[in-house]
Amino acid sequence: MLRSLIEQYVENQRNKRELAKRRWEQEERWREEDRAVALAARAANEVSAARHGEVMRGLAGISYVTLRCHEDTWTFMARAAFGVWEPSWSQSTYDGWSRVGPNGRQLNLFTVDPNLPQGRITKSADGMQDVLVSGHNLVRILDVLRAVARSEDPARRARGKTLYERISVVADMADPADSAGKTTGFIVRIDDSMSERHPQKPSRALTTPAALTTTPAPATAVLLRDTPTLPASTRRREVVSPPADRIEALIAEIDAKQEA
Repeated sequence: MLRSLIEQYVENQRNKRELAKRRWEQEERWREEDRAVALAARAANEVSAARHGEVMRGLAGISYVTLRCHEDTWTFMARAAFGVWEPSWSQSTYDGWSRVGPNGRQLNLFTVDPNLPQGRITKSADGMQDVLVSGHNLVRILDVLRAVARSEDPARRARGKTLYERISVVADMADPADSAGKTTGFIVRIDDSMSERHPQKPSRALTTPAALTTTPAPATAVLLRDTPTLPASTRRREVVSPPADRIEALIAEIDAKQEA
């Protein structure tokens, strides 16, 4: 009996070790698969050095370009490129009340001067805004977005690659061989406004056809409706109580039968 218990205990321990080994091997395979997917996604977002150099050379000769984007998108890019930014800001110069620009403490947090004085950012009511950015700042923003595209965070990585591709279009539009002033008036749209892509149809007043139009009756008028009457049912029968003398006769008849 004791020997069988010992053998069973040893077998159970062996099975546990085998299950733990299989679980570890399965988890290792999953980790390798996740690592391969992450590397593939990072490679898809990678901007080659040749492409990046071409974009940098194209942007270096641009004076100013207007970026049209949502304030959240600009905040994301500005924080990555300049170190600090708030969505409510419309300038990077000092603002004592910190309403449209940084205060003294925030001003010292800039890693690079954005060079956005008053008038460079025009805000719209729907959150969209136009940012007049110099070529120097474009180079800084694109260089940072390339690094963001290689981030460990998938959402941040995808956002960085998308913004890089949309802003790098400026370099493709500019020809270094052209004379100066060719890029004046460029507006690069980064974000898509849903209200413009999917305009809402104006609501129309509901019109009632003439046939459905009802005219209110005068106050003295009385509307009468015919009350439908149900036909007499054959299953319904009126119950009529028998007369008193008939009841007495039946009782006497029952008593006579009992006595007999």
